[in-house]
Amino acid sequence: MKLKTCLVPLRNNIGAVSSIPLMFFVMIASVFLYLGIDAYGYISQQQKLTIASNELLEVIKAENGFDPVNREQFDRLLQKTGIDPAKVTLTATPKLVARGDTVVVESSMVYECIGLKPLGKTVKLPIRVQANGLAHTFFR
Repeated sequence: MKLKTCLVPLRNNIGAVSSIPLMFFVMIASVFLYLGIDAYGYISQQQKLTIASNELLEVIKAENGFDPVNREQFDRLLQKTGIDPAKVTLTATPKLVARGDTVVVESSMVYECIGLKPLGKTVKLPIRVQANGLAHTFFR
């Protein structure tokens, strides 16, 4: 009985249900579903990049700076999480920082939203992550 009252606005003069409003509803609902999936994907990529940056920060804090070996470690970690390392820009404090000085890791990438592709639009959102810490090792 409740279903009949919901379908009343969709009925035409003959009493049959028109399919055009139903198709528009499905199209709009699918766009919102894609946008929801994009929001989840953006948050997921940001969390993965944050975890990788924090892991790299711990290594840099122990080694008092960043070098190409650390970049290779970072790239392997990104591959394990499912991020293409070629799409990630990384800047960090270079090697041999004194104990107690600040070390910084900044990583960024661009996330492409596909939720509006059915409408012919693509949206690119930047993801930026910054991690700070203090160098641990004392040099004499």
